Amino acid sequence: MSNEDVLDIKQNNYRNIYQLFFQHGPLSKPQIVKLLDLSLPTVTNNITLLEQEGKIKENGLCQSQGGRPAIAYHLVEDAFISIGVEIQQRKIRCLAVNLQGNTITHSSTKLAYKDNLNYVQNLCQIVNQFIEQLHYQKSQILGIGFSIQGITDKQGHAIIYGKLLSCDALNLDNIQPYFSYPLKLLHDVKCAALAELHSSKKIDNAIYVSISEHLGGAIILNNQIDLGKQGYSGALEHLQIHPNGHQCYCGQTGCLETYCSLSALLLPDETIQQFFDLLRKQDPQVLQRWETFLQNLALGLNAVYLLLERDIILGGEIALYLEQQDLSLLQQKIRQKATFPIEGDFIRIASQRQYPSAVGAALPFIIDFLNN
Repeated sequence: MSNEDVLDIKQNNYRNIYQLFFQHGPLSKPQIVKLLDLSLPTVTNNITLLEQEGKIKENGLCQSQGGRPAIAYHLVEDAFISIGVEIQQRKIRCLAVNLQGNTITHSSTKLAYKDNLNYVQNLCQIVNQFIEQLHYQKSQILGIGFSIQGITDKQGHAIIYGKLLSCDALNLDNIQPYFSYPLKLLHDVKCAALAELHSSKKIDNAIYVSISEHLGGAIILNNQIDLGKQGYSGALEHLQIHPNGHQCYCGQTGCLETYCSLSALLLPDETIQQFFDLLRKQDPQVLQRWETFLQNLALGLNAVYLLLERDIILGGEIALYLEQQDLSLLQQKIRQKATFPIEGDFIRIASQRQYPSAVGAALPFIIDFLNN
């Protein structure tokens, strides 16, 4: 066996032992020996190394199986962290997640978006201040993901489509000088879909639909976010449901965005809370607006379901207010339009409802770390 082969085996053993702590609670050396079919000296050496690196630590004793109780070790979940930054029109949200993808802390700061270098400087200062207040070493921070209302390239290096927020100044060349960490620019809806994928664990294929101030979509295929050839995959917001309908910001008319976003649903001075309060009280005018909204949403989702035949996950701000009766009504409307019979429930509310775009912006660095 060559030296390279020996090194590969050692690296695989180290990786497998470390990843075991992400799948289980506290573990003892004998348990790891049994689970991975490794020798006790191999396990002991790797446990010592992981402990020295601060990746695991002792956590009391395991329950005795008749002899002396073995020492239990558990994962140090914040041995490394990642930062997610959600850029909105009027504010930014900073958020830190640990290796399990759980939120450590978050903050929100008012900052009106402007496409200039002064905005970039202010943005980066706020993010750096947030990181400093966390009191982690620089070596513990895996990277920073910026979630934006624009479509980015597949590498996360550039914004390739941004009509909601013009993004000439917001690029890595202008942002990177403020940081010593790896950076990514990411589409906000794909970030939210990634957060949902990470939190649910059981999703294989699905259509993720985010309904907030604006509407957006993402396609989940084979347990991954599908980006398409260039990064435009899943842009359900620009599916034309009424070709001669409302004007969309993209320049076309009749896009799903213009009928099924919160901007389309709510009156100018109305909040989503006020709308749903009146809806639950059976207000006639609000009921009519909701009926029209669901009819248009069903029109768009029927086309998507016909093409992909995948379960639909409803996320975004609207997910905080939806009830089962809303899903049942929407499913009924889609079935009425469907060419083929649809068995069982096929729409559910997103499980990741707290800051999904910010969480999803942080996750790529966690995923890369665990994979590599």
